[in-house]
Amino acid sequence: METAVSGYDVRQEQKRTMNQQKNNKNTYDNPSISTNILWRLAERFGAQGVSFIVSVVLARLLAPSVYGTVALITVITNILNVFVSSGLSTALIQKQKADDLDFTTVFVFNICMSLVLYTGLFFSASAVADFYDMPQMLPVIRVLSLSIVLGGINGIQQAYISKKMWFHLFFKATIGGTICSAFVGVGMAYAGYGVWALVGQILTNQLMDTVILWKMLDWHPRFRFSYRRFRPLFSFGWKVFVSNLIDTFYKNLRSLLIGKVYTQSDLAFYNRGNHLPELIISNVNTSIQSVFFPAYSSANGDKTTLRALVRKSISVSTYLIFPAMTGLAVVSSTLVRLLYTDVWSAAVPYMWIGCFSYAFWPLHTANLQVIQAMGRSDISLKLEIIKKAVTVICLIWSIRYGVFVVAVCALPLSIFSLLVNSFPNKSLLNYSFRMQITDIFPALWMSGVMGSCVLLAGTLPLTGFVKLAVQIIIGGVTYLFLSIVSHNPSFGYVKARAVSLCRKKSEQQIE
Repeated sequence: METAVSGYDVRQEQKRTMNQQKNNKNTYDNPSISTNILWRLAERFGAQGVSFIVSVVLARLLAPSVYGTVALITVITNILNVFVSSGLSTALIQKQKADDLDFTTVFVFNICMSLVLYTGLFFSASAVADFYDMPQMLPVIRVLSLSIVLGGINGIQQAYISKKMWFHLFFKATIGGTICSAFVGVGMAYAGYGVWALVGQILTNQLMDTVILWKMLDWHPRFRFSYRRFRPLFSFGWKVFVSNLIDTFYKNLRSLLIGKVYTQSDLAFYNRGNHLPELIISNVNTSIQSVFFPAYSSANGDKTTLRALVRKSISVSTYLIFPAMTGLAVVSSTLVRLLYTDVWSAAVPYMWIGCFSYAFWPLHTANLQVIQAMGRSDISLKLEIIKKAVTVICLIWSIRYGVFVVAVCALPLSIFSLLVNSFPNKSLLNYSFRMQITDIFPALWMSGVMGSCVLLAGTLPLTGFVKLAVQIIIGGVTYLFLSIVSHNPSFGYVKARAVSLCRKKSEQQIE
């Protein structure tokens, strides 16, 4: 009898293990996750593709100093927008059973906070303009800071969509807002409105995005506030808020200091050099991570499932981002001169640095998001304090040596931050930094080989757009060939999900 029971227990344990493995596989191969990633990629690339074309047109119509003025104001509004959400959007997504009262409570808080911040910035605008000795900033600050109020509304809409994983709605709203804002921005620039063309584009984009989502969503906020619901959300969210505030302030601190110590044109070249790398990162990495974070949160603390998800997230995102960053760095000189003219050639060195610095963002965000999804926002806060304390010291030291030295210091600091971000997950998920390097190595070596081929293609006796097109084609074909012959699992994953989505769309059309 004892032997029989023991055998029964073994069979039951084997069955549970097989079911667990099956569930883990289904979790990170979940078609809904894959479909939502593709929707997010389509949304980001569609919108940013239009925005990129508009930015090229505007860069040819407007002076670099105009971009420097708007960049400074955008830095300020970006920091204040962190106060609006206060980490509560992340708390809503992380909460297992967030209902209508939770969302309306956060909505009321966001609106009240955004109005307070806008009022404060409106009356302090003259002090900001005096600090930078730029009186022309005053009216621009007061108008552009309306984006804070729009962000209070739009932030809760995005949290609701992310929670429900209805990412196709992002595609429709973002594309609509981007196209409308493109007409406004270019039209105002041609009419000679200068800096107001950029202001009009930014506000129109955010306004249309908010209005379209309001029309499409089945949920609309009501002015109901529950302190009982707010308290646990804030208990989690305030740590995320402080982490995001430190991170956002740090990311924009370089622009704040450059705008103060150096000229508006210096700031414009620095920002323009970082624009394209950041554009690619924000499209690919944000699309993937925004879909995986709700999936992390819904894993209910299952460490095996979480580890499988985060490994898949890092592998897929680096598979897409590494070649993009490598290729952009190699062709940056040709690309900047073709798109923006020689006036912007000083931005090329900053683009090189930006490409290599941003390439490792998928590891940063995946490590931090899985920590937050496990409810450990306290660890996330501690990590931000450690990283930013070191990086701010380096920034203060480097600012005296010029803008280029400030940019170069970002490279070693990025590696340092990566080590810090990955450290907790060695104990939390048994996912060490060495394992993460193993997961990204296939994309790393393939991107290196691809970059060398693109660099060699640049020596061909070609010029202009022909040279750029040849380099892009050679790079794409090389990376695809390496992916196939090496049987890269991320390539197989992306291919399978893309084919599945196309087949699903074809079936829907037939029906």
